[in-house]
Amino acid sequence: MFYKSFFVKSQNIGLKHIIAEITLVCTGILLALAINNWNDKRILDKEINNYILEIDKEIEKAIKYQNNTLKRFEKMSNNLVRSIKIIERNDLDSITTLKQIVWPILTTWPIRYDYPIIQEFIEKDLINKIPKDSLKIKLKLYERVKNGADGMAAFNEKQYLDKVESYVNKNIEYLEIGPQTIFKNVNVNNHPRIETNFLSLYNDLEFWNILILKTETLLIEISRLKSSMNTFKQIELELKKYIKENKLS
Repeated sequence: MFYKSFFVKSQNIGLKHIIAEITLVCTGILLALAINNWNDKRILDKEINNYILEIDKEIEKAIKYQNNTLKRFEKMSNNLVRSIKIIERNDLDSITTLKQIVWPILTTWPIRYDYPIIQEFIEKDLINKIPKDSLKIKLKLYERVKNGADGMAAFNEKQYLDKVESYVNKNIEYLEIGPQTIFKNVNVNNHPRIETNFLSLYNDLEFWNILILKTETLLIEISRLKSSMNTFKQIELELKKYIKENKLS
């Protein structure tokens, strides 16, 4: 009887010891996992914050680019509208003015947003790991603006190649209306024997349609650009808030 009681007690002590060992091991594992998760989160937060600081610089650069582009586009569209009015009124006395202001038809100026740090941030899917939802939502708008700009740029380039370039090459002496400053040092001027027949342009349907199309495209670009600027300013505001709240530098 004594041996049986001793055996039972030994079993209970052994079981308790095993349970204690298991509990200790599990606690150690959970603690290690918690520390590891905390360390992983700390590393991830640091990586995100470093990106945020660089993205803030890229967005600032993008807004400056947008402002400069808007000024240029507004000047170009104003010139083309004036050109349209001159042709519309058949104002032959304004040929000299027309030569000076019709230059925006000569090429296309596509808007593109190619900012590698933001793109890398998106490709790493770090955007979905930002702890602040308002910043996450605003940054996701960047890709929408970028894709829209790329689509419009492709349309502009195709429009120019399909409808404008061949006409300009056949009917307009480039240096008469194009920028000549680049040729000053090499003493290249307008072609001495070949000139643009501006009188014929006044009654040329294709030239008229090119003016209309280019002006329309520029006005659409200006409208889209203003909308994109507003979006980028919202992104910048959220970035500044996040940087201030997290005391990043």
